[in-house]
Amino acid sequence: MKTRVPFREGLFEEKGGKGALLGARCRSCGQVIFPPAEACPNCRGKDLETVRLGNKGKLYTYTIVHMKAEHFAPPYAVGWIELPEGVRVFSQVRGWQEQPLETGMDMALSFEKLWEEGDREAIGYVFRPAGKGGA
Repeated sequence: MKTRVPFREGLFEEKGGKGALLGARCRSCGQVIFPPAEACPNCRGKDLETVRLGNKGKLYTYTIVHMKAEHFAPPYAVGWIELPEGVRVFSQVRGWQEQPLETGMDMALSFEKLWEEGDREAIGYVFRPAGKGGA
């Protein structure tokens, strides 16, 4: 059995495919950011608290990539998902072959294997179309 590891620490909490993205909220101005940072990009305040972000959003924009990447064979989709907290998250988009993508459509967060390296599975967040055949 392969060991599941996050592709990058500190971006999400996940267990068994369920979980949440971890953002930050500035205690000075209320700005919510993702990924978390050391300072608020709005007011440069450094008093930030960790917040769990919603698992549903709207597809803001997307593209289908036709060039090979280190871990992903083409074609694959990436896009920006707008969450209720006002944050836009850049993510791989899966399920687009079964349900064509449209800007503004409902999307659902999922945690899935992104790639394998030896005895490890890199786990990360992706978004899928919500509703009809989606997540």
